Amino acid sequence: MTAIWLEADDYPVLLSLCDVGVCLHYSSSGLDLPMKVVDMFGAGIPVLAVDYRTLGELVKNDENGLIFKDQVQLADQLI
Repeated sequence: MTAIWLEADDYPVLLSLCDVGVCLHYSSSGLDLPMKVVDMFGAGIPVLAVDYRTLGELVKNDENGLIFKDQVQLADQLI
């Protein structure tokens, strides 16, 4: 079985082709921040992220992204 990986230089290019980034990262400790969101910010794409205790340190709802609590909010934001 062969693993398929992006070269480091290809990752930001791939992200920049996306219309939106959805982050489903959830910290079990509530303290870890999703670095993939930082990557999405760097690529200039809108971010939708699942809410947890410290996420507000990184994603400011309606300022630099949207935060959702459940699948209904996520669906509404995607529409």
